[in-house]
Amino acid sequence: MMKKGFLLKQILWISALIFMFGCGSEEQFEQTASGLEYKFHIKNDSARPVQLYDIVEVRMNYGTHDSVLFASGNQTIPFQIDPIYEGDLLEGIMLMHLGDSATFVIDTEDFFVKMMQSPQIPDYADGEDKLYFDLKVVNIITETPAVKARRLEATERKLAEEKTIADYVEENNITVAPTESGLYFIPITEGNGPKVKNGDAVKVHYTGSLLDGTVYYSSFDRGMPITFVAGSGEMLAGWEEAILMMKPGGKARWIVPSSLAYGSYEREGVKAYSPLIFDVELIEIVD
Repeated sequence: MMKKGFLLKQILWISALIFMFGCGSEEQFEQTASGLEYKFHIKNDSARPVQLYDIVEVRMNYGTHDSVLFASGNQTIPFQIDPIYEGDLLEGIMLMHLGDSATFVIDTEDFFVKMMQSPQIPDYADGEDKLYFDLKVVNIITETPAVKARRLEATERKLAEEKTIADYVEENNITVAPTESGLYFIPITEGNGPKVKNGDAVKVHYTGSLLDGTVYYSSFDRGMPITFVAGSGEMLAGWEEAILMMKPGGKARWIVPSSLAYGSYEREGVKAYSPLIFDVELIEIVD
């Protein structure tokens, strides 16, 4: 089960270069009240400005001060403008107009953990304090009534999520306490040997479902277990936490709040701010 930022990350890692990374790097960056550093390369105040909840299509590349980590090329990346935290990339895009291009400097940990909702900084960006984002706004789409309705519905789910989980726990007579992060780990079969530790490659079968029992994915049904490296950051934060509680041959049910799953992002069968249930079997720790 890929990490909660997976949908956005999939979009972000699809394409090739807009303009040379770090262009104008000798220019002085300005700073917003929230501390976001930025500089414009093309600025047209008479063009259509980006506004809250617009869907903005950009060409983008990002990396360190001397290397490119991602480039979108001729393809565009859509963002709905609804800032996640003060000084994030979406706040930067709100400074822009149609046709503008700019560079933004974002704290690496904030970007991956807060915006991408990754449990940790990926290995390829480890050790970097800042990331530099070059963006060009190529299209702005006003939020449609249908998109607005989905956004408002997601907000209602977010506000109700704590009670939704509490009701599920009570209705199903679950007596285990949640972890500090809000994860419920319900052991079914303990398994044998040592628990998984970060760096272990593990093979697992799992079923992912909503709290109402709707299954959106099952590796059991497909006959295709997944393999991943614990602690690598490639999985949902809830997975990275819960897998460390398991032993080979063990089975467990995890109740994962949306903050440890897909958060504000949607994927097929899973709406934004949906808590999830994972029925997991740890087949083996792969040598």
